[in-house]
Amino acid sequence: MPQSQSEILQNLFTGMSASYTQGLDSASPQWQEIATEVPSSTSANNYGWLADIPGIQEWVGERQLADIGKHGYAIENKTWETSIKVKREDVDDDQIGMYSVLAKNFGFQVALFPDELSYGLLKAGFETQCFDGQYFFDTDHPMGDDTYSNIVGVPTSTGEPWFLIDDTQVLKPIIYQHRRPFVFKNMNPNEEFTWFNNALAAGTDGRSNVGFGFWQTAVGSKAALTESNYEKAIEALSGTKKNNGTPLGIRPTKLVVGPRNRAAAKKLINVAIQGGGGSNPYFEDVKVVVSPYLG
Repeated sequence: MPQSQSEILQNLFTGMSASYTQGLDSASPQWQEIATEVPSSTSANNYGWLADIPGIQEWVGERQLADIGKHGYAIENKTWETSIKVKREDVDDDQIGMYSVLAKNFGFQVALFPDELSYGLLKAGFETQCFDGQYFFDTDHPMGDDTYSNIVGVPTSTGEPWFLIDDTQVLKPIIYQHRRPFVFKNMNPNEEFTWFNNALAAGTDGRSNVGFGFWQTAVGSKAALTESNYEKAIEALSGTKKNNGTPLGIRPTKLVVGPRNRAAAKKLINVAIQGGGGSNPYFEDVKVVVSPYLG
């Protein structure tokens, strides 16, 4: 017996929802390699306090109260969506198989969307300000009476970017701010949209955004990825100190590159024996992370 239109619609929406979930599960996101997820319950979160967290010191006399939050750095949540129209004729003619494929792709895109945001912002860090009013990757970040650089080479270079980071700190270089999760939705066929457009609608939407965490946890470069420049990045990352002169305890744990720096990163980190037969002092020094969103 042929299916009724209501049965076809029910099968369509059930199949699309299942395919959306399959798409979510089939993706392999990498945003957590460089970003810390922070929940949000308002339109924006203020992170001005990042510049003012004091170190631990001996209690002599009165407590030394840090004046936190005086910097104006906030991450505003944005609403994101992707949607499609389902032709009424395709429903009438039971030609709905293609829409499950599209729904699966929706899920796949949603799973990787934080990657797109997080790595995209990391790449833009050479010309985007962070909480201290400097570009995230800059030569003169103020810390107490000193300034520090977290960049190797010339900031305006057009070379392929690569990054040395410490992902063990409370905040990683990128903050992924999560307000409302993406949810797959189908429109009721009796709604006004269907009447005027001879089509149904389906899609997904959510609210989130990204911003910068501590600049102290990352060094960026557009210079060639060589042993010499890698060593300079280690020195820059490890050399930052607190206002009282004690080390911050930052240490390199990941080398983050795009596809065009993949071979250089693998050769630098993952090859035990160098071309001349000597041992590689940087063998397995850090984890190599390759992101297509840095291409």
